[in-house]
Amino acid sequence: MSDPVDPRAVLAAPGSTLAAVLRAVEEVEQQPQERTVRIGISSAVTVDLLGTYLRRHGLLSGTAVQVVPGNHDDPIGDVERFLHEGVQHVVLVPFFDALLPAFEAQLPGLAPAALDALETSVRTRYRLALEAARPLPSVHLVTFHRMGSPLDAGGRDVVAAVLDRFDAALRDVAAGFPNTRLVDGADVVRTVGRDAAFDLRFWFRGKAPYTGAFLDELARRVTVAARGFGAPFRKVLALDCDGTLWGGVVGEDSVEGIALGPHDHPGNVFWQVQHEIAALRRAGVLLCLVSKNNPADVDEVLRDHPSTVLRDEDFVVKKVDWSDKPANVRALAAELGLGLDSIVFLDDSPFECEAMRQQLPVVTTVQVPARLSDYPRVVRGIGELFLAGGVTEESRDKTEQYRHRARAEELQAASVDQETYLASLQLTVQVRRDDPADAARISELSQKSNQFNLTTRRYGVSEVERLMADPEHAVYALVVGDVFGSAGLTGAVVVHRDGAAARVESFFLSCRVLGRGIETAVWPRVVADAVADRCTSLHADFRPTPKNAQVSDFWDRLGLSLAAEAADGSRSYCIAVDDFHTPTPAWIEMNCVG
Repeated sequence: MSDPVDPRAVLAAPGSTLAAVLRAVEEVEQQPQERTVRIGISSAVTVDLLGTYLRRHGLLSGTAVQVVPGNHDDPIGDVERFLHEGVQHVVLVPFFDALLPAFEAQLPGLAPAALDALETSVRTRYRLALEAARPLPSVHLVTFHRMGSPLDAGGRDVVAAVLDRFDAALRDVAAGFPNTRLVDGADVVRTVGRDAAFDLRFWFRGKAPYTGAFLDELARRVTVAARGFGAPFRKVLALDCDGTLWGGVVGEDSVEGIALGPHDHPGNVFWQVQHEIAALRRAGVLLCLVSKNNPADVDEVLRDHPSTVLRDEDFVVKKVDWSDKPANVRALAAELGLGLDSIVFLDDSPFECEAMRQQLPVVTTVQVPARLSDYPRVVRGIGELFLAGGVTEESRDKTEQYRHRARAEELQAASVDQETYLASLQLTVQVRRDDPADAARISELSQKSNQFNLTTRRYGVSEVERLMADPEHAVYALVVGDVFGSAGLTGAVVVHRDGAAARVESFFLSCRVLGRGIETAVWPRVVADAVADRCTSLHADFRPTPKNAQVSDFWDRLGLSLAAEAADGSRSYCIAVDDFHTPTPAWIEMNCVG
């Protein structure tokens, strides 16, 4: 008797048939998932299987997806209905050839005025749809692509020119909505292959142009762009050295003998991979080394090899020794103050990868592929884990910020006492209130912050903007600096004024600035604003999660009184504003804006 087939393995296997995927989806959905989301699909054509494939890729990210189908070619009406039905994410699928019947075939004979009117209609429809969708966490808009092939061998026929124009119109409209992510429909066609992407039989019979292959890849990209609909943010890429950053073993082959360079195989593969990894670092990914090696050998490569792209300064932490790698990954997580679920581990050794999967299953483990030519593609896939949901300027290139943290810890070790140490940091905190320019970063920080997060409420960009514009709310951004440089926008407070009560809806800080008194610095400003708004009391809550135990007593330490406690550990606090006397720490220089 054969062993039972793991349904998750069926979902993960790229060659699984539709029937097998359907059975596996139904089986896995019977099991509890980490999250459940509702996704609305609004399309100009029939895309029934898109819902199945969204369920597939959602389950692979630990998310149960409930699909809410829209009507045919009604994006405005669909979005309005989705809002009433509790939808959190929307996929909008316009279709170029459906803008008019047989649009691609008609195009050479259409008058310019007709095209102008059609472009205006497209802009208006999707602008109104996206405007209606502002309250939603994310909207995924598929860009235009052509279904037929150009007659011109150069590819630049009239269809290509008009397609570019209408695609630019969609992109221009989407640029005004921070919660909208574009999915490049033409690139999905290129990836799948034109012949594999479309089935004209179903297009003519039922306005269903797409094959399962196209819809599967589209669903995968939407899921990646939405970061698995709530999957943990990855922040750290932990890298092996031998066989991962270069070919060969530096301790045996010497620096001159390893394979690394732009011209010859296999060194050119590793050289390209290093460029891909360097691009991730510039986009905000923290690079670390976890390698069983002689530290001097690795340092020599990073310092002296003529073709190395990555240098010593590109790595925040280096664990280069002969300790077991799971232990070193635990150590680097502790050193960075990050959760293990934020780490991606890349190694060429099956033994090391299996050890990591067995001992630290929460770490995302990726093995260098046996076919080395696939390696750059694998690294680009790793990049999607970090960056596909977009990245704000505040999140770019954090390497130096974490180096600041390490230097601050060195200074702490040399200080006589904690207060002397903190004073030596020359800490500054700028508090900005209701600045729309901060909305994207505050949203991103709310999604990422887990350890110092009192209620763990997540915000979309549009929601932050709405709260900033609401006279009954105040949104404070904390921008932190010290003698080593700026840590950027690393904290936020959201306060709701409810009559005479000022209620703290959220308070979260990046782990990079914990332990310096930043967490208490903002509250005199918040209380002063509450008094100015004629509030007489300050109210706050703590909602426990598996990761925020360190702040379970924060409101107690701030001087608030416990008002109520629930069986799950949730607590409510309050204090009269006249009784609030916790000052800004003396070692912090405050600057309030707005």
